[in-house]
Amino acid sequence: MINPNNRLERGVSHIILILFVILILLPIYWMFVSAVQTNDNIFSPRFHLLPLNVDWGNFVQAWRAEPFGIFFVNSIVSNLLIVFFQVITSSMAAYALAFTEFKGKKTIFFLILMAMMIPMQATFIPVYIMLSKVHLINTYGALVIPFIGSAFGIFLLRQGFVSVPKEMVQAARIDGASEFRILWSIVLPNVKPAIVTLVLLNFVFHYNSLFWPLVTTNSTNMRVIPVALSYFLSQDAGQQLQWNLLMAADLFSIVPVIAIFLFGQKYIVKGVANTSLKG
Repeated sequence: MINPNNRLERGVSHIILILFVILILLPIYWMFVSAVQTNDNIFSPRFHLLPLNVDWGNFVQAWRAEPFGIFFVNSIVSNLLIVFFQVITSSMAAYALAFTEFKGKKTIFFLILMAMMIPMQATFIPVYIMLSKVHLINTYGALVIPFIGSAFGIFLLRQGFVSVPKEMVQAARIDGASEFRILWSIVLPNVKPAIVTLVLLNFVFHYNSLFWPLVTTNSTNMRVIPVALSYFLSQDAGQQLQWNLLMAADLFSIVPVIAIFLFGQKYIVKGVANTSLKG
């Protein structure tokens, strides 16, 4: 028999969760309502939860307002390259921190944690100067190279690696397996949630990044989605700004992010759970 107190607690918990879901989804719903209306309807003094006049052509007009095809390609290609290289570099560094013994290992791990606290804005000037000296500004190199290594990626994978039994690694070494073989065949298959979490979080973070692409690119052919969306805000201010087109562009711009989260949401929960501080 179900305890009435437990039933009441569950009911209250569900109500609170439903309210939080509504609060989270309300801005997205309002984006949709604004995207299918005219500017006059958006700023109508009459409150309305449903669009007054639906115009699906706003999505077509927003797409044609800027070369979004180029922007999508630049965003996806640069983000995939960043994720690819980060998985390689982070997994090798995390393996060294988790399964090898060397002098100063704890100090290096501490410095990695400290590096996670340094914002990009504190280092972008010297990085920009170095990229400029090798003529990589306004190229994929400028978008990708500064993020090949990631302190967060090393931390995340290291915390996942320490959950792999060391006996498995030691047995593989006794059998003559190389360190790269152990990493590829034993460790990585056992930490798929951590790897998928790193891929998803990195992709979403860099997909939404505006500051660095805005600084290092200066031509339409190299611009990315966040920079393209900022073009709408650089037009006339106030009600002359085409808010309906901006909302339409926002909606089709977040489709890749929503899709990738729906694909990997179950791995994210496992991956984050494995990052509890260990060792």
